[in-house]
Amino acid sequence: MTKRDAVLRALRHEDVRPVPYFLEMTAEVAARMREYTGDPLFFEHSGSYLAQERNESFVDLEDGLFKDMFGVVWDKGRQEGDFGVVHAVTLEEPTLEGYVFPEPDEALIREKCERLVAQPDKFTMYIIGFSLFERAWSLRGMENLLCDMVEEEEFVDALMDRIVEYNLKVIDIVSEYPIDCVFFGDDWGMQKGLIMGYQHWKRFIGPRIEREYAYVKSKGMYVAQHSCGDCSQVFPDLERFGLDIYNTFQPEVYDIEYFKKRFGPRITFYGGISTQTLLPFATPEELEKEMRRILGILSKDGGYILAPTHAMPGDIPPENVMTFLKVCQNQ
Repeated sequence: MTKRDAVLRALRHEDVRPVPYFLEMTAEVAARMREYTGDPLFFEHSGSYLAQERNESFVDLEDGLFKDMFGVVWDKGRQEGDFGVVHAVTLEEPTLEGYVFPEPDEALIREKCERLVAQPDKFTMYIIGFSLFERAWSLRGMENLLCDMVEEEEFVDALMDRIVEYNLKVIDIVSEYPIDCVFFGDDWGMQKGLIMGYQHWKRFIGPRIEREYAYVKSKGMYVAQHSCGDCSQVFPDLERFGLDIYNTFQPEVYDIEYFKKRFGPRITFYGGISTQTLLPFATPEELEKEMRRILGILSKDGGYILAPTHAMPGDIPPENVMTFLKVCQNQ
């Protein structure tokens, strides 16, 4: 059985052992682990079951700034991690006048798809990050967009529809390759509840992701959704839309036993090992014990991909990264 076969069995909610897993790290942690282990191919040797490519391209500017394909300038120097923070608002007023939406970089997308299909033993995922809400606020500014949802509904509709049009063009290209899954990244949650509230999620986000999910499935691919934070209010909607995989599934905000019982027969959970509280602060012994507890709950009858709840950030000790892999590789 290949790693891809194991993930497919998990997605069919069949009991599969060992449980598929994925090691995700920030670039900083990956570099640290290569040095710590002396293995320049540390990630490649991790045994992860997933192969992923991100629909992103950047132009380096200066002083830690870089520009993405939508023209948003990011500042890496003001926040730890691989993105940083938005340097300045692109859409200063609630209008698309004067702004030119990008076309998908077909050559780059095809290059990334070719890298994925060169790994047929793994479950392949093409990631469209900042796929709707995040793309909108990165262009307009978070506070502005939230106000626009109340005061400028037509503008928000127009902005989000154009983002969806871009995503569908990307999916058209990806669907020409034997890729397993389109993975949307779009943070909706806070530690408790939704950033924009359920009313506005249902008004602006729900119908559009339902359309995107249906489009992906019409192309014969699985659908995965990343969203940090507490998205419990929208799980019935995600289930109804036909979501296959939900990530990150943070144990700080979800009752994992309840959600496994209620949604586990239809939605595969991917994540579950906390980068917020467990991985940074537990001893290796505590980490192993808690990982095995979570694994026992979430892997019952399939429907689980063992992974950290986000790319491991720099506050996680190397010993805990190694413990994470130990549990993954010795189930």
